[in-house]
Amino acid sequence: MSYLTEADATAAGHKRDVLAQLMGELLAAHDHYALNGALTQAPSQDAYKVLWQILREQVEAPPAGAAHWQIPLALPIVLVAGARGQHTLPGRIDGDALLALLRQHGVIAADADCRLSGALVHPGDLAAVNPATLADWREPGQADAMGSAVREAPVSFKDEGVFLRYLVGSVTQHRDAPPAIRLGGQVGAWGMPLAQAIGDALQVDGLTLFAIPRVPQTWLAAQDSARVTQLETRLQVAASNALRSIRGKGRTPVATIAAHEGGEVRITFSSQEEADRWEGFVWPLAPLDTAEQVRDFAEGLFRECQVDDIRVIDTVQPDKEGELPFFVTAHFPPRQQH
Repeated sequence: MSYLTEADATAAGHKRDVLAQLMGELLAAHDHYALNGALTQAPSQDAYKVLWQILREQVEAPPAGAAHWQIPLALPIVLVAGARGQHTLPGRIDGDALLALLRQHGVIAADADCRLSGALVHPGDLAAVNPATLADWREPGQADAMGSAVREAPVSFKDEGVFLRYLVGSVTQHRDAPPAIRLGGQVGAWGMPLAQAIGDALQVDGLTLFAIPRVPQTWLAAQDSARVTQLETRLQVAASNALRSIRGKGRTPVATIAAHEGGEVRITFSSQEEADRWEGFVWPLAPLDTAEQVRDFAEGLFRECQVDDIRVIDTVQPDKEGELPFFVTAHFPPRQQH
C-alpha cells in the first residue's frame, strides 16, 4: 500500500523494487505459505494485482546470467460437449502432432527445442503447481520433473457440459536469440486446424464436440485467461438453451444481472409472462475479476441474442433469502440492503 500511495515516481520505483526483492526471496526459499498469505491477505484488489504482476515477473523472467532456460507453457482448451447419456472423453491426445501443427504455423519456431505433453491436464492440477516450482522449472533439464507433475484427466459428463483442460510443455529459449514461441496475443490461422485436430482425436459416436484452443501462455497467465474463457462459454451455452426454451413457449425473455454478497455475479433468464419458471447462472469472481467486466460481457451477449429486456441491478444483493440462494428475476425484484 505504501507503493500504491506513493506520489513521487522515483520513490515509487524504489518501493516496487523492494517488493520484487522480497518476492524473489520468498520464491528462492520455497516459502509457499508466505507467498499464499501475501496474495490472499492483500488489502485491496489493486494491491493484489501489483503482487500478482510482480510474482509473475519473478517466476517468468530469465534466470540471471543463464545462456539459455526453459519456458514452461500451457495451452488452454475449452471443450463444449453434448451427447445423450453418460460419456467419457479420453484424457490424452497426440502431443507431437499438435506440436508439429504449431511449428507449421509459426507459433513455435521450427528449430526450437520444445516438448508438448499429450495429457489433457485438469485445471486443479495446473493450479497445484506452486510458483516456486515454476521458477525452478526454468532451469535446463527440468522437463522430466514437469512431466511427472501432471497427469491426464478424462472428461466425464452426462448430456452436455463445458470443460477446461490444458496441454502443457516447455520450450528452450536462448539469450539474444529470437523468441522460440509466441506467447499470448490472439489465436491466429492455426486455431481452426488445431481445433479440428483436437476434435477428431476426442470424437466418439453420437457426440457433438467443439474444441476451443487458446494461445500458449505461461502457466500463471494461462490459468487466469482460460478460467474466464470457460465461464464465458458456459454463459453462452446457458443463454442459448434458456432463451430457446422461453421463446419456444411464446414467452418474452428477461435477462437480469446482479452482483451478490460472497463475490458472485448471478444471472437469471425468466419471462415477463411466467413467474414460476426461470433459470440461473452463477459467475464466481476471482481476485482479478471485476463485476463490471462480467456485466459488460453478459450485456453484449444478450444484445447479440436479441434480448430487449436486460435488467442490471446497481446494488449488491444478498447471498441468501432464508436458507436458499437469492436470485433476482423478472418477478422477484432486488432487495435493499440495510
